[in-house]
Amino acid sequence: MGYGKILAIDDEPNIRHLIDSEFSLEGLHVVTAGSGEEGLRLFEHNRFDVVLLDLKLPKISGIETLRRIRRKSPKTAVIMITGYGDVKTAVESMKLGARDYISKPFKLDELLDLVKRAIEEVKRNQLFQALPDSLDPDRHRYFLECPSKAMQDIYGLLKKIAPSDCTILLQGETGVGKDVLARHIHILSARRGGPFVTLDCGLLPHSLAESELYGHRKGAFSGATEPKTGIVEKSHHGTLFLDEIGNIDLDLQKKFLRFIETGYIRRVGENAEKRVDARIILATNLEIEEALQGGKIRSDLFYRMSQFHLTIPPLRDRPDDIVPLALHFLKSNDRNHGVVRFSDEAAEIFTAYSWPGNIRELKATANRIGYLVDENLICPEHLPPHLFQAKNICRAPKKLKDVEKDYIVRVLSQTGGNQSRAAKILGINRKTLYQKIKKYNIFS
Repeated sequence: MGYGKILAIDDEPNIRHLIDSEFSLEGLHVVTAGSGEEGLRLFEHNRFDVVLLDLKLPKISGIETLRRIRRKSPKTAVIMITGYGDVKTAVESMKLGARDYISKPFKLDELLDLVKRAIEEVKRNQLFQALPDSLDPDRHRYFLECPSKAMQDIYGLLKKIAPSDCTILLQGETGVGKDVLARHIHILSARRGGPFVTLDCGLLPHSLAESELYGHRKGAFSGATEPKTGIVEKSHHGTLFLDEIGNIDLDLQKKFLRFIETGYIRRVGENAEKRVDARIILATNLEIEEALQGGKIRSDLFYRMSQFHLTIPPLRDRPDDIVPLALHFLKSNDRNHGVVRFSDEAAEIFTAYSWPGNIRELKATANRIGYLVDENLICPEHLPPHLFQAKNICRAPKKLKDVEKDYIVRVLSQTGGNQSRAAKILGINRKTLYQKIKKYNIFS
């Protein structure tokens, strides 16, 4: 099957003529229409890989034309063209399924580049066959589909948008699992055979941020003794996941916006640009409105990166996920191969706790419990003492200090009295453990 059939819908004859004449030189087959009605008639009887659609059209608007095209052929790539700089309306069109947008007056080579990238995506989606689970043995080890309604709604949406190349913004508290969800999107996409490259921008030194993202040539600055390939370039033909994007300074955000729009980067110290074909997923733990008003995130970057903006609820707001996730982490641990389950009382205590550290805290707690379970039944005495502080727990099995003492004794017993290992399992330093041993007269 050949690719490269374009439908250009624009009410300006000179725009239609320019696209037709120039794109034909690139070997693309272009059909033009001067209105939404004419474009829809052509679309009804022909198959197009890409539609270039003017946002401002007479009679049937660009938005309405987009809706009808998407109903007819959800997999056709639609690129919106606007002459009014109406970014919000353009973003709305992407939420309705448009792949991208470009503003008039545009550079023809930039539009051509968008079209070629869209055609590449069409090719991948046509050729992509999802691997069976038997060929992806780690999938269930790292990922569990949470049963809560909030998360099921998110998964349903991701199944629709993951196969595309649209930029996704994940917003949620620290530890809520944005990185796991990003990798899941990559697995569901046509890029699953390519690299999944991650960068925590919160750990990015300001002075080296641009070099880390885009790379540098040898001698570009003091200390650049060797050329470096940046994180962005390493994601070529795959997915780039940038966590805590709000930690990048505003000047670098502007450069990153240019990469999102054009697909080109320039290494530090070089003049030549390099094309990088990557799907972009961004994440932040900031409240978006506060971040925009406080100048943490550029508004133009936000509009561009939030083609799909998903907010992941904290664990305390989805109690139905707590025990299933804990069991998943326990069973993923090499120490726990048998059937592990919670007693009713332990499950009640686990669910009542607020989990301020979200899934990250839950996983760490589950791993500690894994050292203590003898018969694959998790009981209250296996749980860390702080879980009993939840307000809606009617009673604790013992006084809190007794629970803590018993827990420390149990861990020390499991480690053969090795205080260093016990402190690591308990999540405290050795000095604190020594103080608690002394406080509770353990081994006396």
